[in-house]
Amino acid sequence: MIKTINGWRAVFALMIVLFHVEVVGLEEMTWAGVSFFLMASGFLLALKHPMEQADGAACRRFIWSHALKLYPLHWLTLVMWMAAMAFLGMLIIKPLTLTLNATLLHPWSLLHSIYYSYNKFSWFLGALLFCYLCYPLLARWCMPLKLPLKVLIVGGLFLIDAVLLAFLGGNDYYRTALYVFPPVRIIDFIIGMTLASVSSDFKKLSVLGKSKDGTDIELISIALISLVVMLYRSTPGLLPWGDTMLWWIPVALILVACLIYDQREGFVGKILASKPMQWLGNISFEIYMLQGIAALVFNFMVAPLLGHFGFGQSSPFDTAAETDLFSVNPYTLIAWFILPIDILLAWLVNRLFTRPLRRLLSK
Repeated sequence: MIKTINGWRAVFALMIVLFHVEVVGLEEMTWAGVSFFLMASGFLLALKHPMEQADGAACRRFIWSHALKLYPLHWLTLVMWMAAMAFLGMLIIKPLTLTLNATLLHPWSLLHSIYYSYNKFSWFLGALLFCYLCYPLLARWCMPLKLPLKVLIVGGLFLIDAVLLAFLGGNDYYRTALYVFPPVRIIDFIIGMTLASVSSDFKKLSVLGKSKDGTDIELISIALISLVVMLYRSTPGLLPWGDTMLWWIPVALILVACLIYDQREGFVGKILASKPMQWLGNISFEIYMLQGIAALVFNFMVAPLLGHFGFGQSSPFDTAAETDLFSVNPYTLIAWFILPIDILLAWLVNRLFTRPLRRLLSK
């Protein structure tokens, strides 16, 4: 495990949660975070599980073990969400939607009511599952290719993505459908794998950092992603590409910096590698998956209690739309209460469910 990458997981997971509770100014970092999680997955898998010579049995073991990492937490959060809806008298079961959601096939539907069904954040697991299923094939047939050919393939995928996004333009409904569509999101994953395949060349590029530690390249990485955020906000024409490809270069530089200066981090890296950030990074998967449930706890249990003491109230809910249940009043800092609730739930689930299950399956 590269500690700074784990620290960045924590940073992006927290930003995603804060954006979803209407904290202003984090939309771009949320898009960057989704790209980071997918690119980092491909990057780390390619470093840890080179499968160019793997046989069919090894590929099946890889797929099985990594699928097992996704389904248990998904099913747990799905049951928790359905139980909460039933308790509130708002549970609506649609057999086809539930089946697609439970099997993580719902991001393939291109229908908002399906890919955002139940625990709406589980679409990401469907995209990640597709990446895991494709990884053995990609590693065996694509990674041994010469670098120019890899760049050509990535460029072709980039072009296809650009054309699709340009064609959809400002159509938010179909742009969102494309945003969660696994064959589109696997491009981020492939870029991460490609970065890892030339990792030995990165370590020779001392021009990326003049100091013995990584402070300068870390600051350059942060400056670059900040520059892209400012460029996006000042250029409305970049809207179609802001969902995915706008973040590939800054996220790639972050991953390269983490690899080059692993074990000799700079000032920023030392913060990311600190124990609190590693603790948050280790439960970032749970933080992401439980944010909707944390919002329900806040809106139906904590907010009414705080309201009695004059701290404000959450906004009214549109009970006719399931996806609106996550909304909170954007004009009050009361939304920040969701974050500690989410972290507490994530820690409990990780401690009482994820870790025991992982030990059981490893036997």
